[in-house]
Amino acid sequence: MGLNLVESFLSIQGEGESSGKLAIFLRFAGCNLTCKGFGVSKISPKTGEELTGCDTIRAVYTSHFKYENLTYQEILALVKKYDQNLHQKPIVVITGGEPLLHHKNEDFINLVQNLLDEKYEVHFETNGTIEIDFSKFQIYKNCAFAISVKLSSSGENKAKRINQAALKAIKENAKESFYKFVINKEMIQSAQAEAEIFEILEICDNDVFCMPQGYDKISLENNAKSVAEFCIKFGFNYTDRVHIRLWGDKDGV
Repeated sequence: MGLNLVESFLSIQGEGESSGKLAIFLRFAGCNLTCKGFGVSKISPKTGEELTGCDTIRAVYTSHFKYENLTYQEILALVKKYDQNLHQKPIVVITGGEPLLHHKNEDFINLVQNLLDEKYEVHFETNGTIEIDFSKFQIYKNCAFAISVKLSSSGENKAKRINQAALKAIKENAKESFYKFVINKEMIQSAQAEAEIFEILEICDNDVFCMPQGYDKISLENNAKSVAEFCIKFGFNYTDRVHIRLWGDKDGV
């Protein structure tokens, strides 16, 4: 069966609780949301049409891009190649798209199991809409989850972007987890960010990191200070997007 890998690379984690940590990223194809509200656009290499969504469009619009289809052994070999001659063991960040779409896939499960057996910390970046049966798939209890629940600014309707059961299952079963909300100046000024975040915390409480919306240095800078001040006001954690500060909108970093 294999897994469609969009890209893999060694870098630093630029966001959230593990910001600054050495990390190997594995980005898998497929997502159940398009998040057109974020307004990032790319031209389809197949059709020439404009695709609109988040900053990982290549992982979302799967019919428009080609991917490497790899077995878990091949992906594990990539990880070990990145890990050669490093002073310390990097974390492994499994992202997308929405990586938990694959959580029942045998290759995916074998990959996670082998990474854990090799003593890697496995971190998932998820939108929190996929409910995991942790009693059946207990392997995921040994992983950390950064839950980026989408707010209304994503352009997705509320019923699609908020899954109460999924959020509670991760909070109650995962090794560790936290929320990572993407917000901008306009959401803060209208009190929309405050209302939506606290509504989610009422559903399922968790640690909160807020991150400025931005896909390049200019858009990031435009929102950063307002988001930091918002975090200070409400007692949340601020997370920047370090990789964008350093490399802009370049892929593979």
